[in-house]
Amino acid sequence: MKKISVILPCYNVEAYIDRALTSIEEQTIGFSSLEVICVNDCSTDATLSHLQQWESKYPENIMIIDLAVNSRQGTARNLGLEYSTCEYIAFVDSDDWLEKDYLEKLYNIALSDDYDIVQCRYIRDFSKTLIYKETDDSQNNPDEVLVISVPEDRKKFLVKKTINNLPHCKLIKKSLLLNNNIVFSEGLAYEDSYWGVLLNMYYTKAYILNEQLYHYYVNDVSTSLSTNEFYHVDLLTNQIMLWDELEERGFMDEYKQELEIEFVYSCALIFWKMIALRYDAPPYSLYRLLCALVKNHIPNILNNPHILNNELSELHLLILKSCLNILNKKEFQKFAQDLKTIGI
Repeated sequence: MKKISVILPCYNVEAYIDRALTSIEEQTIGFSSLEVICVNDCSTDATLSHLQQWESKYPENIMIIDLAVNSRQGTARNLGLEYSTCEYIAFVDSDDWLEKDYLEKLYNIALSDDYDIVQCRYIRDFSKTLIYKETDDSQNNPDEVLVISVPEDRKKFLVKKTINNLPHCKLIKKSLLLNNNIVFSEGLAYEDSYWGVLLNMYYTKAYILNEQLYHYYVNDVSTSLSTNEFYHVDLLTNQIMLWDELEERGFMDEYKQELEIEFVYSCALIFWKMIALRYDAPPYSLYRLLCALVKNHIPNILNNPHILNNELSELHLLILKSCLNILNKKEFQKFAQDLKTIGI
């Protein structure tokens, strides 16, 4: 019986897809236990040919969904979820790879106490080949169990960002996603910034495994690292959509202070980082757009108890204040250069 649906969005990854699928093939849980759904997002290279070779090798375990129009990762993941048949879901980016016991460890923990989510740590990996770690990285830090019984529990974990917004590094109960309509935004980059917050609003029991079992490939031409791309503004679009969705679902009544802090980290700080580091000439227009969004959504953020309790670093507070007290173009250029120099 298949236990886990592994969903891979695939776009122009002919150089990496074999590595990803080999690491899935070698999982100690047994490949026969897996349903691997590869969504080819209208690739223009030989990605589809690679996928078809794998499908012919494992016709009972690998499914290809071939999209006629490029629709971005959010659509691909949502479609994979629709086609999935297993109780648990694992999202894997097609240029990443897994430690051999990744799925087995996460699955056994999930079953041990009916966890909604099991999350592990990941390795930022620059390797061009399939390599596995050679040493134990846990450093004797304990694992963590998250149980949400009352709203105060969720507030605490939201501010600590204990469950991150990334789709990878997790095994997730499919029913949690379907029953609560936890989906990715579609047709946009940075779809995980939308999905991850929704995920955090619904789980009631999670396990944090203090072990690096997922290899996150640092790809210079990935969505988040590419430079001078207009689509970086999709992050702001996602945040606008997310804020509207959280209001519609009624979460602002109980969690507004915590969601304001989430907005600071996932919108204001991250987008400022993009402006400073992802453009040869940081665009003043994008900075002003960010300022307008911050003033519209969190105009009184400096009175937020988490800010007043000094839970934001001095640098992050300075960046936040620059969104409220608008810099002129010359001041902006100097501030952006300073951020590029010191890092965010």
